[in-house]
Amino acid sequence: MTRRRFLNGSLAATAGIMVLPPVAFAGGNDIRRTSRRRVRDNGVSGGEMIFGWTTCLTYETKERKLGYDYFSNLLDEMHAHGMSRLIVMMASHGYYSPGNHGLAWPVTNEKLKFQTDREAVNAYPETEFLSRVIDKAHTLNIEVFIEIKYLGLAGVREGYPGIDFKRRQDGTLQSRVRPEAGLVERESIEALNICCDNGQAHQYMRDKISDVLTHYPALDGIVLEHPSYSACYCTSTRERIKRDTGKEIDDLSVEELRKWRAIRIRDTLLDLKHLARAVIPGIQFGFYTGFSPVNGNMEEFQLNRGHSPEILREVDFNFLMPYCEGRHEDRETEEVEKIIDYLAPMDIYLHTVIRRESPHNYQLPPKGPEYIRSVIKWAREYNRTNSRFTGMTFFNEVKIPDENRQAVYDSI
Repeated sequence: MTRRRFLNGSLAATAGIMVLPPVAFAGGNDIRRTSRRRVRDNGVSGGEMIFGWTTCLTYETKERKLGYDYFSNLLDEMHAHGMSRLIVMMASHGYYSPGNHGLAWPVTNEKLKFQTDREAVNAYPETEFLSRVIDKAHTLNIEVFIEIKYLGLAGVREGYPGIDFKRRQDGTLQSRVRPEAGLVERESIEALNICCDNGQAHQYMRDKISDVLTHYPALDGIVLEHPSYSACYCTSTRERIKRDTGKEIDDLSVEELRKWRAIRIRDTLLDLKHLARAVIPGIQFGFYTGFSPVNGNMEEFQLNRGHSPEILREVDFNFLMPYCEGRHEDRETEEVEKIIDYLAPMDIYLHTVIRRESPHNYQLPPKGPEYIRSVIKWAREYNRTNSRFTGMTFFNEVKIPDENRQAVYDSI
């Protein structure tokens, strides 16, 4: 089924949807949209669920060249079904999507230009279209967020020669490359795991966020995926620990190391939040964090990453985005509820993977219409009793079959 045929059918099916007027912006970007709140019939204070897509400009699109028409049709489709938030990934990482790699907007910072995705339509000033997408979204009362990963790309060394990457205790890089990997995949995985304790790595992230937000001043929000630790022993981390604690990393107790990591993650995120709001006053700030690992020891997993709820909450996010990826089969929603409770009292907007096929090196169980209908039914029921659970975003919009798309629209 083509998107146009799908859209025409859905418009007829949803003719009764009430359309709210778009929210006006003072000066184009000073007033941010806020979710409407209500008290339910059962007396539990809750919020109207926010549903939306997480999509991309290039990720997993292979030979496809996404442009304004694609996103314009998607916005019409979203509007027809009452969706009110679009999250757009602004880069592709060749490790996960070997056919696409690089930053997908017209970067102006010379140090970032080494990482430009030459295949992205939106990466060139003469063919840039996302600004028009944002404008149209606002006329339909749809928020537009961008997603930026605290990760490096192939080309980051050229712009930031002093950058360092996460390392094991023996000093070797944490990244592992499969023997049959191609050049793009090999280079991108080696560059992926930048360490937030490294000054050049963090400056790179500041430059990246500043560049993209300056280019899109009408954005409603930004969602940051990572940073997190995974037992990093790079020189920058060792030096930072020594400076902060007076001890060597190997002399810290487990509890001391976890607390230090949590403070470093907090301070890193606070710095980026303040930077983002200096560029776009009032911009909403979200953060991907947390899932329950397969072994079920969620607290250990999260604390080792530096994601302590007690300390993370000091960043004062608009929401956090745990992952619902189908890792736990028939216990998935039970485990998602655990991570939502663990992240209290912060609001939650759930990243919900509904791909049927996953990248070769990020294998997750395949999703079909039955799974989608089930997880949305759970979400609606859970939302009635937990006002912190604000809604769901469905990933990856460009990589799902029509029957999965239909299941989303039928269920929300």
